[in-house]
Amino acid sequence: GHTLDTDGDATTVKCQMKTPPPSPVLPAAAVVLAFVAMAVANYLVTDNNLGAVKFTNTEIAHTHPVYGLPIGWAFAIWGIIYTLEGLFVVYQALPFQRFGGLREPSYAKIRGPVLALFAANSAWLFLFGYEVYWASQVVILVYDALLFVVLRRLDVNQLSSRRSAASKLAAAAFSANASWVTVASCLGIQVVLLDEGWLPSPDFAIGLLVVAVAVACAATFEYSDPVYAAVAAWALGGIIANQADASEFGCKSQICPACLAAAIPICSRDDTSARDGRPNGFAPLDCDSYTESSPDECVVAKSASVVGWAYAGIGCVAFALAAGLVRGYLRRQAEKRAPRPQPPFLEDVPSTPASGDSP
Repeated sequence: GHTLDTDGDATTVKCQMKTPPPSPVLPAAAVVLAFVAMAVANYLVTDNNLGAVKFTNTEIAHTHPVYGLPIGWAFAIWGIIYTLEGLFVVYQALPFQRFGGLREPSYAKIRGPVLALFAANSAWLFLFGYEVYWASQVVILVYDALLFVVLRRLDVNQLSSRRSAASKLAAAAFSANASWVTVASCLGIQVVLLDEGWLPSPDFAIGLLVVAVAVACAATFEYSDPVYAAVAAWALGGIIANQADASEFGCKSQICPACLAAAIPICSRDDTSARDGRPNGFAPLDCDSYTESSPDECVVAKSASVVGWAYAGIGCVAFALAAGLVRGYLRRQAEKRAPRPQPPFLEDVPSTPASGDSP
């Protein structure tokens, strides 16, 4: 405390000063390094000739045609996700007074889980590339949970007038990531089960889609979040496109090139499934004799019900976004009418007479 003594009618004023927060420099630098490491990991797993993984994500996706799998072009969303996260990573490390986020209060609360989720992302890439599917599924669920920890700590409604642009940037980056990874977590469950010898049914995939859509609707409504909604709709659109007649989903023309590029175990496994259109091995395709001129054969049946439910999911997310935007607008109007609270810097203690003075 601080004591102020003056003559005459002086009083003693005690002020409790808040302890300065720890320096954000090291945590901010750690976030930058973790993001760079994650970017390097992503590069290393794109080509198994680099020796970092046995199989690429694309090879595994083509040889594990499950019903929750989006079409190939849908995965381009990662370019947007990493761009948004890259902007956050750079901004949170800038020390400038006006155009820097080093001392942004909302960032101090999320650097810890951001470090953890970047590490989880990197770990998942290698586990999945080595077909350690059960461990990779645990990691991606932890990764997804950490993304929601970040969003909860930011607690940003995108229409709020009382949230900084810096916090809204971070929320956009990690909501895009969370939206996609939630769908990817549902996809991973199906990949694990196919690797165990059972290609999950369309009904099973629909159940997981309902879970992902419910999470998307809740997040979109709570945060008035068009980014989360857009990425969820994009993922569902990718699933719809993969079930179209023109898609090579579950076809020899997609499975065999991946099998020839890498000795993935499912390629040489016999099909012992009792379900027509849901094989659990692709040895009968005889991919060793496959050429581009070979007649195509689609061994996994496409599902109109998955398409219908995915369209319904897009409609539900769009409705949740509309309702969330209305709710966010009303909250913004209420914020404008209410006085803005000022954080107390000093906690004043009632003054007491100085020694020697009369009460």
